[in-house]
Amino acid sequence: MHPHSRCADPWGRDPWAVPRRRRSPRPGAGARARGHWLLPLLVGSLATALYGALSWSQWIRWDVPSWDNAIFTQLLSSYAAGAGPVVDIKGHGFNLLGDHFHPLLIVLAPVYALFPSALTVMLVQDVLLGISAVAVTRCAVRVLPAAPAAAIGVAYALSFGLQNAVTVQFHEVALAVPLLAAGLAALREHRWRAAAMWSAPVALVKEDLGLTVAVVGALMVAHALHPALRRGLSAGRRRWAAVSAPAPVRSGGSGEEPRGSAAEAHRRSGAPALGVDRAPAAAPVPAASARESTRGAGRAASSSERGAGEAPVPGPRRPALAWGAALVVWGAGVTALAVGVVLPALNPAGEFAYADKLDVAGLLRDPASAVILQVVPVQKLGTWLLLLLAGAVVAVRSPIALVALPTLLWRMLSPNEGYWGPGWHYSAVLMPVVFVALVDAVVRLRADAARARATRGGAEAAVLGGMGAVAPWAALTVALAVGSQLPLAGLVAPEAWQPDPRRDAKAAAVAEVPPGASVGTDLSLMNALVGRADVHWIGNGEDPAPEYVVVDRAGATWGGTAPEDVPGYARDVYGTEYTVVSDEANIVVARSGAGSGEPVR
Repeated sequence: MHPHSRCADPWGRDPWAVPRRRRSPRPGAGARARGHWLLPLLVGSLATALYGALSWSQWIRWDVPSWDNAIFTQLLSSYAAGAGPVVDIKGHGFNLLGDHFHPLLIVLAPVYALFPSALTVMLVQDVLLGISAVAVTRCAVRVLPAAPAAAIGVAYALSFGLQNAVTVQFHEVALAVPLLAAGLAALREHRWRAAAMWSAPVALVKEDLGLTVAVVGALMVAHALHPALRRGLSAGRRRWAAVSAPAPVRSGGSGEEPRGSAAEAHRRSGAPALGVDRAPAAAPVPAASARESTRGAGRAASSSERGAGEAPVPGPRRPALAWGAALVVWGAGVTALAVGVVLPALNPAGEFAYADKLDVAGLLRDPASAVILQVVPVQKLGTWLLLLLAGAVVAVRSPIALVALPTLLWRMLSPNEGYWGPGWHYSAVLMPVVFVALVDAVVRLRADAARARATRGGAEAAVLGGMGAVAPWAALTVALAVGSQLPLAGLVAPEAWQPDPRRDAKAAAVAEVPPGASVGTDLSLMNALVGRADVHWIGNGEDPAPEYVVVDRAGATWGGTAPEDVPGYARDVYGTEYTVVSDEANIVVARSGAGSGEPVR
């Protein structure tokens, strides 16, 4: 057996090599394989149902937390119509690929074409997150008993990152979550090609995620190179020990054996040196031959250190090196191309719109501040702590946890306070990382405990085994405790299922806008209008005058300062006369060019 193969190190001492169960054909293996899918599908289905219930609750309550869901709905509508990524909500004719780099979203267009509605986009996100729960739970059930695997799967489904993502409705990262979950599960199982194939598309979901993909590749490369690095370090230590070892000190300091010693008597007797056969003096060797001999000796020593015929990267690890290196180049290259070329080229301002969110030059000038800013102010520390608890603390035992660093670093270094906390959708891509790392950490802890029992025994094995046994349940406990303050817990309240009391007035206002007409509106009715009309945000004062204007004067968008004279406000914004055609329950619909004698409904 190869001295550096995975099976040669069953205890997982290689920090980049994850201990896996040996698989051998046994009676009933097919039934167990089916069981590996049954529990994940159950957890994923329940998760999707819960997310869908939350989305439906928001829909019937006309809950619109931001314009993002409408933006992505308009994007998919444009793709489904065979047009480019034009989103008028961001500005008339705005190319959304100049805002964020998410070309992979085009794969969702066929679904929207079948069911053209903003609700469809919300439910698509729910399904994607549910699929990720299947991937994470299956990763757990393949290496853990059913109960702890189920605990990890449920904890993942209830995690704060996913719940908050559902609450703020669709964002592009929803597509990255199941891809990353599947990719990291394959990485944990040493399925290098699958890990690369699942992870590579993540770079096309958002410009910063290319760095996440690059870290996945770096872990694969580290796994491949670990034996060579370990051999190199061992050889270096041996050479250093040989060089730094003090010369033997002889009595008297003259370099000669003391008179009367056994060695001196032996030499005087003319016998060969102790333990060495005397050989005749060698003939002088030419300098060139001496150099060749030295090189040959060096090669022989190097070969003996590696082992006879052993390659620098063992054969079983070469696919990890190849796929990992490809992922590093691909991920870093896509991010560099997106930020440096594509986004500035497609943005109306000719620059990356979010360049001011991270002062890279300033951080390089003051590296100490980069470290301090990771945890200051305290809101950032709270996010780190919550992630640590979500993974039952032990998730950091796994190298897979390093995949979370790119997202966390840019968020904490940004001056935008919205990125620092655990809210919104920013932690969604971290959840697969945390929970696959948790699975990996539990397996490693069990292997550590088995090694401790076999070599040392005692309390260490008990502690390690206990940590591995408790961790899944600790993660579930944290998820339930934190989840009690999150939106899914609110679904048990009757208020979650009470429709908006102004729903009839809102529906009537939406019906006033003919399909395909252009309309300027605020957030309140944006989700309902975007599926039937060409929606513009009324705050974009430079847009052409739309045919209709819809304003909810009681909506939270206005912060209590909604315009009373909606036609006058629309005239000031667009420079065109508008006439009210409907005013009910503080929801006003005005049409451009309408006759002043038309009745107001």
